[in-house]
Amino acid sequence: MRFPFSSGTILPVLGTGLLSLALAMPATLSAQETSPQLPAEVTEPQPGEPYSVATHQDWEVLCTRFTEGGPEMCEIYQLLLGEDDTPLAEISVALLPDEEEFSVGATITTPLETFLLPGMAWQIGAEGELRNEPFQVCNPIGCIALLGLEDDEVDQMRRGAEAFVLFRPFTAPDQVIGARVSLMGFTAALNDLEQRTSPEAGTED
Repeated sequence: MRFPFSSGTILPVLGTGLLSLALAMPATLSAQETSPQLPAEVTEPQPGEPYSVATHQDWEVLCTRFTEGGPEMCEIYQLLLGEDDTPLAEISVALLPDEEEFSVGATITTPLETFLLPGMAWQIGAEGELRNEPFQVCNPIGCIALLGLEDDEVDQMRRGAEAFVLFRPFTAPDQVIGARVSLMGFTAALNDLEQRTSPEAGTED
């Protein structure tokens, strides 16, 4: 049975109690951390390997080609950190096909030791309405929830300064962890994404 989240139960995020909740870093992040040790020459990303094409304040534009010379599939991405820079969760936002119910979708990944039963909550702004969503699957990186974003939610994110991902750790299900999503640069990043995925962009290659 799912139980509600309350904005009053968000706890300050302290790394001492959350070390076991740290996310396994995605391949793209690991590559960025080790890049100073690599040779200076630039190598082409392999098919299926995400690569960074732009940064807009707190948002990064990541693209992937799944076949050599194939079209780019892009999304905007942010790693969500705690007060001590411990990775808590991550969010990626992508444009959805016209036939989908929503035009924009978000993928939120939380640590493997997330308590799945209550799902997770999404909140735009400190006073925004809490939206509760289930987790769909867990993989070696973490547990994943998919959100379709209404047009008014996207507009709120464009105008806002922050949003929050709320979830409960399996080891302490009575607590709620609030991971802050910075919306600084969101509008520029989403506009960049729209330009890259427009039909005109596909004919420039």
